[in-house]
Amino acid sequence: MENKAPRWLPVAGIASLLWNLMGAWSFVTNWQMSKNGYAGLPDVQRELWSSMPTWTWVAFAVAVACGTAAAIALLLRKAIVAPLFLVSLIAIIVQFSWPILMTDAYAKMGAELVTFPAILVMVGALQWYFARIWRGRGWLK
Repeated sequence: MENKAPRWLPVAGIASLLWNLMGAWSFVTNWQMSKNGYAGLPDVQRELWSSMPTWTWVAFAVAVACGTAAAIALLLRKAIVAPLFLVSLIAIIVQFSWPILMTDAYAKMGAELVTFPAILVMVGALQWYFARIWRGRGWLK
C-alpha cells in the first residue's frame, strides 16, 4: 500500500529544482567566463578559476546534472531521487576538495573559501537525507 504524499512535496520539488538550476546556471556562466571575466575577480579567485583542473569541472558538472535530475525525479515522485542526490553530494565534495585541500587558497582567503562550499554540502546532504525518508514513507515510487 502506497502512502499518500503530502501536498507540500511538490513545493519541495520545485524549490529543489530552482536551487539546482541556479547551480547549473553557475556552471555554465563560469565555464564560459573569458579571461576578461576573470580579470574582474580578486587575485586569489582569479588564480583558482583560471587553474581549476579538468576533474573539478567534471565534478561540478556531475553535481549540478545529478542534482537537477534528482529534483525533476522528485517532482515525478521517482525512487531514484535519493541515489541521484547522493551522487550530487559526493561530486560537490570532490569539486571543492581541490581549492580547499590542494591549494594555498585557504591561507589567503580563510573562512571565506569554505563558507559557500559548506552551505552547498549542507543543502546537498539535506536533500539526500529527506529523499531517503520520503522514499521510506512510500512517497516516491
